[in-house]
Amino acid sequence: MQTWQIVLIAIGAAIIVITAAVCGVMLYTSQQRKKGELALNKVTAKLNRFAGIRSFKVLSNVTLQTGKKETVQIDRILITFNHVLLFKVCSQFDNIYGDAKDATWVSVRTDKKTNNTLAKSTFDNPFREAQKANDAVRRLLTQHKLGKVQTEFYVVFGDPKANLSIGKGMPVLSSKELGQLLSRSKYSEDGPVDVNEVAKLLSGEA
Repeated sequence: MQTWQIVLIAIGAAIIVITAAVCGVMLYTSQQRKKGELALNKVTAKLNRFAGIRSFKVLSNVTLQTGKKETVQIDRILITFNHVLLFKVCSQFDNIYGDAKDATWVSVRTDKKTNNTLAKSTFDNPFREAQKANDAVRRLLTQHKLGKVQTEFYVVFGDPKANLSIGKGMPVLSSKELGQLLSRSKYSEDGPVDVNEVAKLLSGEA
């Protein structure tokens, strides 16, 4: 067998391996998207990267009391030296429409060529849930004489395919906008928050 034939075979084998790998990644991503895991995984990865080099804390799936028999779950909490940031993570990945006053929001998938609607679904207003979570955290911090700790809440559509058409001024972010939020210098500065103390309190370990 001549050298050029060996080279061609090697190139062909490499192409097959690369194609199989790309297809595998695409299939895995598609499965994650359908299960609603892709958005949560991407948001978690960004928060962990941000927190990991700054001695901050990221808490997952925190449940707090909002009443005698009612609770609220907070998907992710980022605790910095200055702020406690709460994140309600949404997995929808189409065109998202909603406003603060709406009971439900809408996810619409359209054909890019014809603009015809291919799929449409509604889901509970996630802004209300995030707001309720913020109220619960503020109440808990105040009860433990930590009321001066600043809190912020955000709804994050973590799937890169999500296209947001949301009311202006609302704390609703795309995956890209989450990265821009974390790049703000105020979240990296030193401050009065005892990260470990607040983390133990919110996770029920205090």
